[in-house]
Amino acid sequence: MRRQGAGLARLGCADPHLLHLQSGGWSPESGGNETEPRLAIANMQSPRRASNPQAPKMVRIAKALGLVILCVVVLILSLISYVSLRKDSLFSSVGGPRIMFHAGFRSQSAMNFLDPSFIPLTTALNEELQGKPYKWKFNRTAFYQQRKDIFSYIDIPNNFSLTKNSVRVGQLMHFDYSSHKYVFSISNNFKSLLPDISPILNKHYSVCAVVGNSGILTGSHCGPEIDQADFVFRCNFAPTDVYSKDVGRKTNMTTFNPSILERYYNNLLTIQDRNNFFLHLKKLEGAILWIPAFFLHTSATVTRTLVDFFVEHKGQLKVELAWPGNIMHNVNNFCVTQQINRLSTGILMYTLAFAMCDEIHLYGFWPFGWDPNTGKDLPYHYYDKKGTKFTTKWQETHQLPSEFKLLYKLHREGVTKLGLSHCT
Repeated sequence: MRRQGAGLARLGCADPHLLHLQSGGWSPESGGNETEPRLAIANMQSPRRASNPQAPKMVRIAKALGLVILCVVVLILSLISYVSLRKDSLFSSVGGPRIMFHAGFRSQSAMNFLDPSFIPLTTALNEELQGKPYKWKFNRTAFYQQRKDIFSYIDIPNNFSLTKNSVRVGQLMHFDYSSHKYVFSISNNFKSLLPDISPILNKHYSVCAVVGNSGILTGSHCGPEIDQADFVFRCNFAPTDVYSKDVGRKTNMTTFNPSILERYYNNLLTIQDRNNFFLHLKKLEGAILWIPAFFLHTSATVTRTLVDFFVEHKGQLKVELAWPGNIMHNVNNFCVTQQINRLSTGILMYTLAFAMCDEIHLYGFWPFGWDPNTGKDLPYHYYDKKGTKFTTKWQETHQLPSEFKLLYKLHREGVTKLGLSHCT
């Protein structure tokens, strides 16, 4: 007992009364009653327990808090791995590409941790990009079923563009994604630029390429393959000359959001801006320029500038103008059935392609900031300046990972071919 008391004293938690009992209050030699000091000790300890009745609850709270902190640490480490690429060998011993599936978080486990629905996707991609025996095969039946589903919501050929007969001067157009109070008045100049009939009415092509603008095209050498398609869709007036080795030169149709005029051509305020725009349009000779002027009211002023420019250069440019009306309501209704609520230009072009193509191949549809073939960092767009960091601003308006999951599902089903590997 003396040893026990001394030990407690060294720990700084011994009670003086307890030490007194241990040292002289009772011993076998004294013949005293052993139960008395034990009762005394119990009585001295019991108030300490009663003084903190919340202790078990606090312990449980502390454990729960510790678990939360652990989860947060795991999440932070997963996110940190976005910028700390493991310097592993990127290729297997047989030379096939080994996907380092980062999906914006630099690790497959992190991606699955944040969104478990990605697990089947990451597994399938790993198998495909490692060269395991999977070869894409066109499923014509599934393709026609998808086309039928789309056509049940959208009459694409007749809604692809407004025509001279579909509007009147003075008619007020509303905007798909703006308040109903905003309007655009159809002018004589605007109506004069409209086609007589839909540019894609009764048009038919065997194999079409829909080219997105993802940085995955950088170094892909897919240009020749893209140019072999019968009809090539491009998005947002994307440049091709400098990047033709990877993206090709052929353009049969490109979208042109009016905001491009503001962002890249200074609203045509100078002679140099106007010349640059004119020269870029000249390269699209024979192509369709699809101008979604009625998506947002913020493009109204820029649209008027664009209309004035085309009227001024009428007859000098051989580009075919298409001005879709309020088509997006129907497109959105269909895409909601595919679990897509906010559309990118790429998924919109893919949807429209069903109206005129018997087979669709996709390039440049990859929403993540690394190359799945090499693990190297990628720019957001293939034409971004070198050193431009990958942006996630698309999250404000698009659901690119969800779109990608849908497209990859359709790829596996043989509905469409989604290019992710480098072309040979």
